[in-house]
Amino acid sequence: MMADVFVSFGFGTIGIARRGPVTIIRLQRPERLNAYTPEMGEDLVAAFRAMTDDESVAAVVVTGEGKAFCAGADHGCFTEPPGPSGLRIGEEAFVKGFAAELRDHPKLLIAAFNGAAVGIGVSMSLCFDLRLAATDSRLKLNFAEHGIMPGFGATYVLPHLVGLGQAKKLLLCEPLIGAGEALAIGLVDEVCAPADLIERACALGAAAARLRPGAARKIKRALNRSVEEGFAAALQAEAASDLRKEARA
Repeated sequence: MMADVFVSFGFGTIGIARRGPVTIIRLQRPERLNAYTPEMGEDLVAAFRAMTDDESVAAVVVTGEGKAFCAGADHGCFTEPPGPSGLRIGEEAFVKGFAAELRDHPKLLIAAFNGAAVGIGVSMSLCFDLRLAATDSRLKLNFAEHGIMPGFGATYVLPHLVGLGQAKKLLLCEPLIGAGEALAIGLVDEVCAPADLIERACALGAAAARLRPGAARKIKRALNRSVEEGFAAALQAEAASDLRKEARA
């Protein structure tokens, strides 16, 4: 397969490529292990919003350039003047209030951990639908070490993924976890050889593209609602869905 051609986007902190119905977003600050900045947040918000109504896109895969996915927030954001966006970390839309929009995004969102994922590199992925990890990747939820409350609804989503005890262990005791253990507790959904990671993520995205138009979005919404509002809400969403009516037609 030909190499993906990434086009720099916005402030240049991410690159975007297409494989048929799958968009690949690559965090591209490899000299800083793709550490997060407000500019990266602004770029991610703009990219995700641009794909919301794009019917040619069925899935979005997010990965990192080089040997890391995202090494957490760039420490320079706390000690140096603001970058080109003019924003301090926490003032940008991605951190300030994008989590609900990200979780409800109509496309299938897949995180592909190609190496280290730290802090916000992990918490942002909790709003995605699937998380894949290369065998050599490591995840670290080190918020407590820095006296920071996790964001992106992590205190809600993480216990639902891994259980309350494991969530407390990760956030309060042993924040570093390898790919195999992350798979065992449900923090990631698959572990792949590094060379196969993007291929597998794109294959899952392409599978979503073969579904009946609108079906993936509606089922995803019902699944999310079932977790957020409980069993009764799931029954209500299933009964009310027009997918049942369409199937009978």
